[in-house]
Amino acid sequence: MMENVKRPQVQVRDVVFGGESYLLCVPLVSRTREQLIADAQSIMASRPDLIEWRVDYYEGYPQPAPILEALAALREIAGPTPIIFTSRHAEEDGLLDITAEDKFQLIDEVSGTGMIDLVDIELQYGATQIAKWRDLLHARNTKLIVSTHNFKTGWKPKQIREMLLSEQQAGADIVKLVTRVKNVRELADLSDAIHEARQTFLHVPVIAGAVGSVSPLMRVMGDCLGSDMTFVSAGGKKSHASQLHIDDLRRLRERLDAPPFPR
Repeated sequence: MMENVKRPQVQVRDVVFGGESYLLCVPLVSRTREQLIADAQSIMASRPDLIEWRVDYYEGYPQPAPILEALAALREIAGPTPIIFTSRHAEEDGLLDITAEDKFQLIDEVSGTGMIDLVDIELQYGATQIAKWRDLLHARNTKLIVSTHNFKTGWKPKQIREMLLSEQQAGADIVKLVTRVKNVRELADLSDAIHEARQTFLHVPVIAGAVGSVSPLMRVMGDCLGSDMTFVSAGGKKSHASQLHIDDLRRLRERLDAPPFPR
């Protein structure tokens, strides 16, 4: 892994990406309004830094009306905790096969409420489309995460750097990349690629994840390996099987005498 570099910062409410804290985000994959409320209340007891609502799991998706109603309840429970709004259709490893038109109509409706803080949009929609959404979201005081995912084959370091550059050029406030990693050597390659990108061209925070047997290591030591945030569970259903419980991750980091890890 390469030498540490200063990390660019983005503030979302009281949370700072790239600050002194390694951020922990709990995804919500609730099916019903009642379950969403119960899960959100349980999650908030664990004091996450952020919440992600994976709305493609929710009943009525992608119809805006039931989602807007549920979002109002979620916003009240979350209080000042930032909410990431993520809508994935089947081709993005989401739950349902919906059209891009439905997806973006929903994002338009939800971002206009002022009740969400960040929206995750995949790079595959192209720089022109993403730039339009960046401008709209910024006008609504909402930050944009541009993401790419490769759960099957993984990317080489050069590809990782290219993906991060493309996400930044598309207008991301925060870039996100998740790739399959087979072993510790490939995890080190992922980390080196992120650090090299930080040293040479990146000027936005990074959310990075690894899928595979070493995924827990990436989650526990993600800030050392180049990421500003990781996803964790808080007792309910996970959005990915490798997510560690937020309390377990905190205990591991305390045992390592590592909150926060040196930058």
